[in-house]
Amino acid sequence: MLIAVILALVYIVGLIISPDAPVYGHLTLSEVLIRYTILAIILIISGILGYLGYLVSTSPVPKAIEELVKEYKEQTK
Repeated sequence: MLIAVILALVYIVGLIISPDAPVYGHLTLSEVLIRYTILAIILIISGILGYLGYLVSTSPVPKAIEELVKEYKEQTK
């Protein structure tokens, strides 16, 4: 909870109170916050897509419908 409060305060200061404060030479605090926010969003989306791709590529192939029907008929005899 403390980290969330600190992060919110950093964004409030960096984007509202003093967005033109210099941070990395020619970059301002608001530019750095926006760049890192976009980077975090892209990394999260890439991670989710990579995980979904891994799940799809490693999931077993389902049985054919004909096999399922055959098994059902054998069980119901």
